[in-house]
Amino acid sequence: MSELGLRRKSSAQLEVMQKAGWKIDGDEKACYIDVDEDEDQDTENMIESNWRYLPDLVLEQIFTYLTPKERYYAGLVCRQWYRAFYLPTVWNNFLVDDRTLTKPKFNYYSGWQFCLDHMRTQFCLSRIGRYVRGIEFRPWHSFNNIFQFMTMLTWNIDKGREVNPDTQFIGIGSRIRTLVYHFPCNMSQPNDPEGIKLFGTGGQLLRVLKELLLRLTDLHTLKLVDFVLERYEANHLLDEVVCSCCTKMRVLNLVNVTTMHCPIMHVGLFLNLQVLTISPQNIDDDVLSLLADTKLRHLHLLQNCYTPSHLTISACGAKAWRNVKKTNPRLRVHLRLENLTDGEVVLQPEAPVHSITYCAPQTRIRAELLVRIVDHYRSTLAVYGHELLPRFTSPKPFHSRIDSLMLLMCRQCFNVDTLIIREKVSTSTLLLIAQTAKNLQHLHVRRFAVILRCDWPRHPEWSNEFYAWLKRNSRSYEAVEREISQILGYKWRLLSDRDFKQLTVNVKSGA
Repeated sequence: MSELGLRRKSSAQLEVMQKAGWKIDGDEKACYIDVDEDEDQDTENMIESNWRYLPDLVLEQIFTYLTPKERYYAGLVCRQWYRAFYLPTVWNNFLVDDRTLTKPKFNYYSGWQFCLDHMRTQFCLSRIGRYVRGIEFRPWHSFNNIFQFMTMLTWNIDKGREVNPDTQFIGIGSRIRTLVYHFPCNMSQPNDPEGIKLFGTGGQLLRVLKELLLRLTDLHTLKLVDFVLERYEANHLLDEVVCSCCTKMRVLNLVNVTTMHCPIMHVGLFLNLQVLTISPQNIDDDVLSLLADTKLRHLHLLQNCYTPSHLTISACGAKAWRNVKKTNPRLRVHLRLENLTDGEVVLQPEAPVHSITYCAPQTRIRAELLVRIVDHYRSTLAVYGHELLPRFTSPKPFHSRIDSLMLLMCRQCFNVDTLIIREKVSTSTLLLIAQTAKNLQHLHVRRFAVILRCDWPRHPEWSNEFYAWLKRNSRSYEAVEREISQILGYKWRLLSDRDFKQLTVNVKSGA
């Protein structure tokens, strides 16, 4: 055989070997797999025909589930996916945490640590910085990485606004409309007997954040959660934001800016603000007087596990709330508690409260508090409920349960349209609630907490037919579901514990 023929034969064998490979079978033994050339070519053609022509809407949805690194590698698949890498919805949110754009570096005292890779960060900002619409900071331990990232982003924005800037800096940060910063203020260890040790942000980290906020002139949504600042720092937290976007801000979330009483007056200077979430210790009568002159539609008073006890927080005055209702009649107030331990919401007398919700597994429904809620908000309350499964035992006797309290709320608060019940009630109580609450649309009840019983004493106003209907349909879950479905106008069912844990209250506020 000639030398040319040997070369052709060896190149063909090499090409076949490159298409073959080793694989571990079910018995964990290595076996050699020879890939047929025709089948491989057909498979390749099939993959191209199935994936390269996906619609942009589908590609955008797929890319949103990927991390920035995974998006980069997906963009190398084909020209269509490379174009999808720069679609607007893909970069609606850019998450920055301890591992974002970092590289491992050995420290003699601390061992291996992840430090920000400045070259990768600069390359990333120059490539996709002009497409990012939302940025979210979630540090856990490495605050220095977040500090350096915000410093580099601020520097790139400044370079892009210079006269005749370099093309790689043009437009960086110009499309950012949302900024979210969750600060891990609890620095306690898992084996710490005290449980919670709060340390707020501040100093150089707060300074760099404020410099970045000054340069984001088109912010529509700003969420600063659990900063736990000192009073002198909290009073100037939003100075730069008011200067840059006082007329553009639509959603503002300030949770636990401080742990002591410290009104944040700046929130009343955003004239077109629609949704405000704030902790009750950071609002007072003066703040309400400023909010009355804005276009605010939803005011969320949120308490979480780092908020001081409700016994130490003073409610706003009734006169201030009456002035707000007169000046801004479309305002809705939402009270919410998110805590793993027992607690109560801070009631605001005379406030136009639309919803009261709990995300606290150890909080019970207390009779005295529910009576106060009915007295204060009988004409405005529309949503009431407790999320998550309870971590306490509900009593079984009728006089110790919440049946009469729930029915009292449905009778007095005629605007209730959403009710969430997780404690023990009887089937007859559910039927009475569905009959009494005329505006009820959403009734969420745990099946495990429902008792098959008609234990209500007969009311003098009940007819014989109604009482017979109540007793007959209280004997089975199927009958209760059937009758409530007819009353509500859609197929209603009791929720399993698994479905109840996934339940979240929709307050229709856009928050």
